[in-house]
Amino acid sequence: MCYSVKSIEDVRRLVVATRGLAGLSGTPALIATACRRLVELVDTDVVAVALVEGADTLVVGASAGTVGLEGMRLPEGPGLGWRALRRAMVTTTGDCAADPDADDLARAVAGDGVRGLGAVPVTWGGHWLGVLYAGKRGRRVSPHTTLLMNEFAASLAPLLVGTVRAEQAGRIAVADERRRIAEELHDTAGQLLFRISMSAKEIQQGAADTDGTVAAARAIELAAAEASGYLRRAMHSLLPADDALPVTLRRDVAAFAARAGITAELVTLGEPVPAPADVEGVLVAVLREALHNVEKHAGAGAVLVSLAYRPGEVTLGVEDDGKGLPDDLALHPVPRRGEGQGLTGLGLPGLLQRVAGVGGELVLDGNDDGGTSLRVRVPTGRAA
Repeated sequence: MCYSVKSIEDVRRLVVATRGLAGLSGTPALIATACRRLVELVDTDVVAVALVEGADTLVVGASAGTVGLEGMRLPEGPGLGWRALRRAMVTTTGDCAADPDADDLARAVAGDGVRGLGAVPVTWGGHWLGVLYAGKRGRRVSPHTTLLMNEFAASLAPLLVGTVRAEQAGRIAVADERRRIAEELHDTAGQLLFRISMSAKEIQQGAADTDGTVAAARAIELAAAEASGYLRRAMHSLLPADDALPVTLRRDVAAFAARAGITAELVTLGEPVPAPADVEGVLVAVLREALHNVEKHAGAGAVLVSLAYRPGEVTLGVEDDGKGLPDDLALHPVPRRGEGQGLTGLGLPGLLQRVAGVGGELVLDGNDDGGTSLRVRVPTGRAA
């Protein structure tokens, strides 16, 4: 670096102040050490490093001196730090507390007897990264001090950018690994549980003459559903909450297509938002029941599943191009005595109850392709 300071002694002090900073890992360690080095470099009573958060806030990340400034938030305005960002460097001309534009930081250090306060920006590639502050008791901050601060800020900027990028890369790597584990779980255990659940339904259909066999099949189905719920909760902890439900439904649709030999696709509309666990559980149960009915009764060649997010609600649609609904079909929350194991006896009445239990509604109707359209709308309690 070509220093603008003229004194060889100042250059030596700057080199000493910045030595070893590049070896620090993590932004907190870097700025905390930078504060201590800055105190030694400019022989001042208080220093602070504030970082830009978003587009309109400075947050003090580290400080040194008798006044604790960490965590202080400085909204965009006429304060010393924001003036420094716009003008390259700023110092108070007198008592910093008497400055009509004094912000919370200036008032806090004034309470410790600091009368002179200087600020210089930390920038990189034309972008604001933060502000360095330094103050002295009883006297102004000299131009020589701000010059040294400015040189120190120029050395700190690339190191700060490097630590932020490293932290971002680490977070991305962790998120990718969690996603990989979640998808691997669902590709194996999730699809296996889906097949177990579908097989249990088939046993129930073919064993109506033996109550014990039906009960055993029902127990298998319930156990598979419970295990699937555990798996779904594990996925919630591994995946970003917004992704968990779409991933689960997408894998179930893929497992159905492979099992039944029927073309199936999931389309997600809108920006996914996490819904309460009971709501997502109902949507998963509806999809699986609908796909089972398509496989066994619809005679369909293709299925389109849609998951649509709107403010405060999510809608699941399952449409097929099969033979459509029986003319006498009527859904009831509880199956009527004497009903067989037809379309209404395969769990849809029970799903109607579950959907109503989370404040939603279920509609089953024909569609323009001559097939069946099932649509469930449930509230999420959040804006999409």
